[in-house]
Formats: sequence, C-alpha cells, structure tokens
Amino acid sequence: MSMKTAFLSPYPKEIKSLLQPAILRRLQKEKRGQGYGKDYQPFLTVRDVPSKGRVHRRPALTNNRIVHLLSDLELAAFLLFDWNDTVVDIREQFPLNPETTIDIAKRLGIKHPAYKGILQVMTTDFLIDMEIDGVLVSSAVSVKYAEDLEDARTLEKQEIERRFWENEKVAWYAFTENDVPVTSVKNIRWLAPHMHSYDLEASERMSIFERIAKALDGNSEEKLPVPLRELDDKYAQEPGAHLQYFRHLAAQHAFLWDIHGTLHTKLKARDIELSEYWLNQEVNYVHAK
Repeated sequence: MSMKTAFLSPYPKEIKSLLQPAILRRLQKEKRGQGYGKDYQPFLTVRDVPSKGRVHRRPALTNNRIVHLLSDLELAAFLLFDWNDTVVDIREQFPLNPETTIDIAKRLGIKHPAYKGILQVMTTDFLIDMEIDGVLVSSAVSVKYAEDLEDARTLEKQEIERRFWENEKVAWYAFTENDVPVTSVKNIRWLAPHMHSYDLEASERMSIFERIAKALDGNSEEKLPVPLRELDDKYAQEPGAHLQYFRHLAAQHAFLWDIHGTLHTKLKARDIELSEYWLNQEVNYVHAK
C-alpha cells in the first residue's frame, strides 16, 4: 500500500482554530506533505526547525529530488534506504493528521505536542515505500538518538506516532545510532555521489567496464587503487581517472563487493565481483538527469 495524505481533507473548525496560520499554509497552499517521488514536498525543511547537529540537503537516487534531513543520524538512515533496491519512494518529514493524533493523545491521556499553546503537526522522519515480490509495502521510520529515548516526554510522543501508524496498518520502526551499520554507510557515502558523475554511452561504458575487469583479474592480490593507477598510465588519463570510473560503475552495480563487511579503503582486487548483468550486457544504466 502507499500512504495517502488523508489529513489534507478539510479540518473540523476546532482543529483549524488550533493550527497556526503558517502551519495551515504549509498544508494547504504550499502542499507540504503531498505528492510522490520527485513531486513530494516535505512538511519540514532544513530551514524550518533547529536540529541536533548538522542538517543536510542531499539528492536522492530513489526519486531524483533533494531531500531534507535534520541530523547526521537521519542522513545515515537515508543512505541505507536510498541504496536499497527494494525501496521505490522515500518521503521525509511526513506530516500526520492532527485530528487523528489529537484523538490518540486524548485517549492515552498524553499531552499533544504544542508550542506556546499552539498545536504542532507531528511528523514521521521517513515514510518508505518498498516493492517486495511485486507488492508495494509502506513502512514508517522514526529516527532518534538512543539517549533521547530515555526521556519520558519523547517516549510519549513516540507512542502517539506508533499508534497513528498502527491505525493506518503501516509498520512503524524506531531507528537509533545503534542500528547504523557503520561500514555500509561509509561505503555508500563513497559510492552514491558518483552515480551520476558520468553519463556514458553504451559502447563507452562497456569498454571501460571490460578494461577495469581485466585489470582486476590480473592483479587479484593488489589493493584496488594499484591496477586502476596502472590503467591511468596505460591510457594516458589523469591520475585517479579510473578510480572515478570504478566508483561510478560500482554505484551503477557493475562492480560488487560485500559493502557491509569490507570498507572501500581495505579493498583488494580479489574482493570485487563482476555483475552478471553487465557481463551479459543486460545493463540497467541510470543516466544523469
């Protein structure tokens, strides 16, 4: 299923009277929280709220738009989702229907989030759509530092959020720094920016792929940069050119390795596997847009 923004239907008067005009404008005029894929508009952007640590605006491979991430931990979670082949859409800072969250808070006897008496619209950090065996499945993810989950008020707000998604029959998960596979994230950060660093025609990309594959096979015990530097010399390329080609083609899944277990700085040529799709020239190449 794919979560619809049902809260965009007209609010009851009592809900409207509690919302700040600026918040209503985000929901109604600016269409925050609406849309899918590249057309989605997050309810909160990096300019809207203070954050714990750094904020990030980053291009997404999944939906070809700029995403707004409010902490380093959100960035780490996003990189994992964006790199996952089953993920077809990522909607960050997704707003929850305040009519529903107010009702949940009342039933639980919990104070609904407000600022200086003004009702706040609650958000979920990520709403993830995945295609698994041809079926579209949505999951909601709350990203929190572990120390924050020791705070009673934070846990109350988490419970409102959890109950909201339970009502929507969407799986809800809490994600902390303890869930970050550090090696995976470092490898993805090394590769992801190079997905669109070139836009190679079919003959050129296959030529470079085969050239690198042959060099790796002939230098299996060497660290990865060694055969790539030799290719720079052989083809009179600038130093580092073939390393950049490798990163681009690996981001395109032409070259594979255990990104969860081996950091890119430790790679040897023997650690690299060649994609069967590329070997068979059945390439799903993602062109720069």
